[in-house]
Amino acid sequence: MNYNVENLFDNLHDENREDQTYIPLAKKQTPEHKALCEKIILSWFKEDCLNFDWSDEVVNAKLKNIAEVISSVDGMGPDILILEEVENERILTRLNREFLSKSGYITQVLIEGPDERGIDIALLSRLPLNGKPELHRIPYVGKNEEDKKWMARSRGILEVPLKTMTGETLVVLGAHFPSQQNPRYWREQAVDFLKSLIIEKEKKSMVIAGGDLNISHNEEQEAGFFKGAFSQVALVSHLEGCQTCAGTHHYKKSWSFLDVLMFSKKMGEKGSASYHFEANSVQVIGTSDRPQRFNVTTKEGASDHFPLYARIKKRN
Repeated sequence: MNYNVENLFDNLHDENREDQTYIPLAKKQTPEHKALCEKIILSWFKEDCLNFDWSDEVVNAKLKNIAEVISSVDGMGPDILILEEVENERILTRLNREFLSKSGYITQVLIEGPDERGIDIALLSRLPLNGKPELHRIPYVGKNEEDKKWMARSRGILEVPLKTMTGETLVVLGAHFPSQQNPRYWREQAVDFLKSLIIEKEKKSMVIAGGDLNISHNEEQEAGFFKGAFSQVALVSHLEGCQTCAGTHHYKKSWSFLDVLMFSKKMGEKGSASYHFEANSVQVIGTSDRPQRFNVTTKEGASDHFPLYARIKKRN
């Protein structure tokens, strides 16, 4: 399963990270904090920075709601869980040990990336590691110096090698591409790099790639990243199955599959891999008509994304 958990922050300030929005209100009363918030251009970001009360109670509610969504799959959550927008190892450990203890996730991976806000890609799994995880920096090429500066802070691609029940290696690649606020050519370069990683890793292992690729419905219609580039090297979840699914993200009355799972072509129905991807298992995990963002006041909701789920099965 892939799940963008939208701002899963603890309430401690990390050095060199712009996470000051996610601290308790009592710690936001200093002149230094208020001056920092006043520099924010977007009004609602500024308001959150000044008045968000990210208290212990709020953090616990956010963790509880996220865990309930994850656990709704088979009562214990998926065997492999890719997460986006996780602040750090501290909050991931709390989610795993305190709120998903029944899920039995023995593998927990988060490698700090360059994102200034501090949001990272993480993985939880009931499968053991079968090698050393790695965070791949995407080799962006900017059109100007300002682009190069911001691209250098972009999130990478998390590689985690897992050991299957057959003793083979299953490489999981987790990604979180630049948002739609950034130029399309940033995502084009990220698509090309992830595609090359899938090709490279598939030479020796089965590969699953998943994440929030931030490719909107309109952008896919125009650029064909899923139907074109990715379909050349992998089986794309919502193109192979989930034909009646609207999408994982709803914005301005439009649904998009910002979130995706992709599988080695050799994991297809007639492929050579030990496991095969069950196309008819793909589903969007949603308990409402659209994703419900976490509300600090009511403590309801979980994320502005729905998770995307699929199964792989050992061949007879």
